[in-house]
Amino acid sequence: MTAGLLAHQLFIDPLPVGPGLAWTLALFLPLVAGVAVAYKTIKLTNLAHVPGQALRLFIQITLFMAAAAFLLAGFAR
Repeated sequence: MTAGLLAHQLFIDPLPVGPGLAWTLALFLPLVAGVAVAYKTIKLTNLAHVPGQALRLFIQITLFMAAAAFLLAGFAR
């Protein structure tokens, strides 16, 4: 097993995260939610605005990442 991990080329053949692509993409949403809440908690002075602002940032990050993925997939063809 150790020899297989040492011979692994990280950016060429990434290690599998779960049983399929859907599982990998599902892990993206909690990551974005955590980043949005942490960022807005640090930046806002009034913590009552954190849920709405974090939701807005969550949607923005998700949409921009999806747009970047479609754009890069278009360039790759």
